[in-house]
Amino acid sequence: MKFNHLFYDSEINFKSISRTKIVLSILLGLVSAIVIYCFFYVVRETDRMMSLDFENRPLTLTDARRNLYNLFFAAISMVLGNSIAISFLVSRPQNIFSRRNNKRNRIINDQSFLGPNFIYWFTQIWFLFGAFASEIVGSKFLDFYLLPSILIIVVLYLDSWKTLILVIKKNRWKIQLIHLMFFVIATFILSRVDVVDYKSIDDSILIKNPSVDVPSSLYQNDNHRNNYYDNLVFKMNFVSETEVGLFNSENEQIELYEIYSYIHKWMEYAPEEQQSRMSSRLRANRNVPIKYIKQFELKVLTSGQSDIIYEIANEDELTSRFYNSKLKHGISLSLQDKLPLLPGETPRVPFLEHYYKGLKFQDTLRLSISNKIEIKNLEVPLNMLPRTLKNYINNSTVIEYIYDDSTTYQDYINVLSAHKTAVWEMRVIENYDVIDSTIQRNLFSRDEKLRNERFRIQKKYPINITERFE
Repeated sequence: MKFNHLFYDSEINFKSISRTKIVLSILLGLVSAIVIYCFFYVVRETDRMMSLDFENRPLTLTDARRNLYNLFFAAISMVLGNSIAISFLVSRPQNIFSRRNNKRNRIINDQSFLGPNFIYWFTQIWFLFGAFASEIVGSKFLDFYLLPSILIIVVLYLDSWKTLILVIKKNRWKIQLIHLMFFVIATFILSRVDVVDYKSIDDSILIKNPSVDVPSSLYQNDNHRNNYYDNLVFKMNFVSETEVGLFNSENEQIELYEIYSYIHKWMEYAPEEQQSRMSSRLRANRNVPIKYIKQFELKVLTSGQSDIIYEIANEDELTSRFYNSKLKHGISLSLQDKLPLLPGETPRVPFLEHYYKGLKFQDTLRLSISNKIEIKNLEVPLNMLPRTLKNYINNSTVIEYIYDDSTTYQDYINVLSAHKTAVWEMRVIENYDVIDSTIQRNLFSRDEKLRNERFRIQKKYPINITERFE
């Protein structure tokens, strides 16, 4: 069919446009939308895979959140593809003698620059800001930027139509309605397309770097005690439903007896004067039976370290992908006598026996720990435990943790965090938090008066713990 003057009396004569060109414009718009959508999708996945967390795990997205992102990118892609289709539809070859049509040139210019102008603006402002803000703001990103995202799509869609409204006179609302329905349906279908098999990629990474579900804790005051030497990490996780495995920082399974060599090899690289500050980290699953945790602690103790750092869940969403919080604890010497021997284990050699035997306490508070907490055969709610323990925090009383076969690592951390909370609240009365914070900010300070004052408060409100298994 011959292509006559496209504009006559400010209208588009659709009958004068060949069906071939209409079909080609639709196909060109759809192909362009798919290509643009694939580009956005790949860029997003690339950014996601470049933002692995501290355990080299990908930042996984929930299905609902991923579908919203896909829907946004699909809508933008459809708008740009629509712009390309309209530009192709209203364009026709011109020669030097053809009559100039300002309205057609205006439409072509508007639609030709809609895509480039948006991409330029989106790349500089929205895309770069949005990509990084989604990681910084976390899950609240959608709450803050969902409405602006919808407005962007609406504005761009209306912008693509404003020029056609100038020339379409007949069946305007019918054409607009059909176009809108096609746009919505095509956008939804396109958003369901996954360009990258992200599930397989995530699964392969998680197999090499399994997630360790560390316990949660109400006590978070130890997290500011950051030393540059406490970076030796041991992991403990389930290798089957009932079997627990110990792993090094590279996720290689090791045996308990290897802990000694790992610790001493690690300490060789630190100055001797700093070795007393060095503490191993334990990143263990919250559901691991407590006996495995205590077996690990005893090996660390016999390797020459008296403290252990438990990694606990970081409740701050903005920093949780960078590090876990920590709970530092002195290993109880009572484990030598009270921890049951492993099958085939030889009798233990007394370690610091003179120090352990020299500890004398006038009173003992027995605290049973399992799925419930009991003191003197009375169940104590976890939220009431700090208040209860304050009556027993002194130099003459030791608190004995009693475990049974059902006690989990999380049960133990619950009690320990409540214990530490009670001690901290009593120490704060004498400005311990201010003194400790001052010393932590300047670890090389020679202010002996300040250090002696901190030691006095610690001695007045100690954490005296012994442990045994029923």
